[in-house]
Order: sequence, then C-alpha cells, then structure tokens
Amino acid sequence: MHHCLLEIQTSAQPLPAEVDVAIVGGGAAGIAAAHALSLRGVSVAVFEKGRVAAEQSSRNWGWCRTLGRDARELPLARLSVDLWRNLQATTGVDVGFRETGVVFVTDQAGEMQTWQRWLDSALPQGVPARMLSAAEANATHAWQGRPWIGGIRTETDGYAEPSRAIPALASHLLQRGVRIYQHCAVEELLTEGGRVSGVRTEKGEVRARQVLVAGGAWSSLFCRKHGIALPILRVHSSASAAMGFDTGGAPPVRAPEFSMRPRDDGSVVMAKSGRGTMKLVPDTLRYGMKFKELYRARNAKVRVSFGREFFAQAWSEFRYFHLGASPFTRQRVLDPAPDMALVHAAYRDAARSIAGVSPASVRSAWGGVIDNTPDGVPVISPVARLPGLFLSTGFSGHGFSSSMGAGHCLAELMLDGRSSIDMTPFAYERLVDRAALKPSILY
Repeated sequence: MHHCLLEIQTSAQPLPAEVDVAIVGGGAAGIAAAHALSLRGVSVAVFEKGRVAAEQSSRNWGWCRTLGRDARELPLARLSVDLWRNLQATTGVDVGFRETGVVFVTDQAGEMQTWQRWLDSALPQGVPARMLSAAEANATHAWQGRPWIGGIRTETDGYAEPSRAIPALASHLLQRGVRIYQHCAVEELLTEGGRVSGVRTEKGEVRARQVLVAGGAWSSLFCRKHGIALPILRVHSSASAAMGFDTGGAPPVRAPEFSMRPRDDGSVVMAKSGRGTMKLVPDTLRYGMKFKELYRARNAKVRVSFGREFFAQAWSEFRYFHLGASPFTRQRVLDPAPDMALVHAAYRDAARSIAGVSPASVRSAWGGVIDNTPDGVPVISPVARLPGLFLSTGFSGHGFSSSMGAGHCLAELMLDGRSSIDMTPFAYERLVDRAALKPSILY
C-alpha cells in the first residue's frame, strides 16, 4: 500500500429507510458534498463500496491550487482553496493544509508565454499570482545548477495531506450525525414517476429525495446502467514518496519533467508531470471521438495501451447490465500497480536540479486512476432528464483540490436551485450535446 490511509468507523446504525440526500461514493467529492449538505441541516447518507477515500482521493499529490487552472474553473478553484484553508478553524479537523504557495518553473520559453497569458486573465479574477524571473525560480527551486529560465507563483495556494484529509473529515461528519456506510455498494438508482426516488444498495434500499453520484472513475459505468451517457475515460497515474533530500522549505513545484511537494514527515511526493497511461477499453470506442481535441492537446503526455483490460471491462459490463452481477462488490478498491519506469524517470529528471536524487531514493510508489472528461473540466450538475439526480465527477486530476468548492456549490444547487458561482461550465448537458468541447490546455 502506498501510505497508511487513516481508518474510519462505519455508521453503526442499520440503513435508514429514508434520507433527504443519498450520496454514491465516499471519496473527496462525496464527503465534501456531505459536509456542505449537513451544514444546511438536511439528512445525508454516504454509501462507499470500499473504504472512504481509498481510491484517487488519497493517491493524488495533495495540491490545493488556483495556479494554472482553466478559466472556467478559476472561481471554483478559488472558493475551494479558501474552504480548505478555513476547514480546521470551522470544523476542528486537521487535514494537513499548509498555505505554502505553489510554483511552476520551466526551461521552455513557450511555457513562460502560456503562463503570462494565463496570468493576464487570472489577475482580474483576484488570483494572487506573479511571474518569476530566472533568478527567483532558481533561487527557490534549483538545489544545484541554474536550469530554469523563469516561472510563475501563487502565494495563497498550498496542499493538504490526502491520506488523512478526507477520512478525517468523514470521521467528523459521523460525529455530527451524517451516516457513512463503507463496504456498502450502491447497485442502482431507484426511480418513481420519472424521477429519482432512492438507491438500491447491496444491503438494502434507501429512499431519498435527491441522489448525488460522486463515484469518480466508476461514475460512467453506474450512470450507463440507467441509460445516462457520461463520457469519462480513465487515465492511470503513478506517484511515489522519497526521503533523504532537503527542499529547504520550498513550496510544491511543477517542472516540465517532474513535480514535487514536501510532506510534514520530511519526505517528498514526486511524480512525472502530467504523464499517464490510458488503457483501451470499450469506453474508449464509445466516447473516444469526444476526447479527440483533448488528446491532441496533450498527446505527448498520455500513452495509450491495449491489453486484457479491454476484454475485462467488456465482460464486466455485460455481467452488470444483463446478469445483475455487480462490478462494485467485485472490486472494492481500484489499486493499480505504479508504472515504475515513469516513477524512476521523474527522479532522473529531477537530478538536474536536486543533488543526490536518483531512482534509489524511492521509498514507496503507488498507482491511481483519474476520471477525465473530454474538456478536462468536471461535471457538477443536475441531470435534467432524471429529476433528483446530481453528478459530481470527472474532475480530471483536480478532484481533491476542487472538492470543497464543488460540495459547497452542490449544496446550493440541490437545496436552492442555484449557486453563488456560475456553474454553467460544469453542466452535464455540455458533454452530450453536439457542440464541440474546448479542451483545457493547462494542467
């Protein structure tokens, strides 16, 4: 296992007959929404097929950032970082948030131009960011040599600790009366009169006025059971932890070939910047054309592989749709092996700027699965064709960072019918209408 995931208790009570909101998925998106909804006084139950935050919500880099975020996501990213920053003060829960700033550095002039354009659009939105000279970038993020021509920095971004943040918040919610059921997969939605009426779990049915699907990489399969197309493709990522070199308290950094952030125990998290593998599966054929522009924008970063996953998914789908065999109870936790070639490459690349770093520095490594939409922007939205159903998924690598803001806005959407920030960019309908989707070219 990649880290010691904070264990939480499961609700001791039996399943309730009825709640106001049922949430499918106990990752960052689901737990953050449960938190925001509980603050509004509604009854909430969260159903998690495995353990809270055991998948991508504990395997990500932990960054909480506005830096480099697509213009459509910036208001959500700002709100989310603010909520992360204030979470301990408002709940007493220590999620490990540190306001360190976040830095991108580069040796490529083209990136500097991209960041300057981003900065020009972000400053009017109140993001405290600034360009860095070569001297500034090298002073904080080159521990040997002078590899960087410049960079960009935000002052108020930071990071939290993924292995404990969401489980700790979930434990807090349990104490406040929110019901959280682990090892309790939702098999399908209940509907009545053309609208959602609850969920059928492996342990029984629960009625609900509204249902939120926050299933990360599983959301698309779950929705398709109900005839709801949700174009999401999975990208497999790899990361690692290392001891033995001192970053001098420097904030998290993204360089062209590696990304790194400090941890409180003196180790660092290291990964290849933006790299991953997309396995060819039936969903690739189903939704691939929608991802054409995104793949073209990032084709150097994602490797496509074909193997047994194609046939495994095809058989799993057939069993789910036609034989009633649940894929959610058969695979409680997505725990892919890390791509050690990618892991080691990050250390070789980092050695240009950090003395003494090599693949031998790796202490642990892990894989994860990121749920990507065709435009790289999440779905945080009602589904008009099935009233009462809401989605919070497809975060495309930004789910941990954006979860708090997404939960806050979902509570507003579900209870008030509108949100304090414009949620149009996250509407479900954009993914299924015929309009071309504009891919996010940033990270």
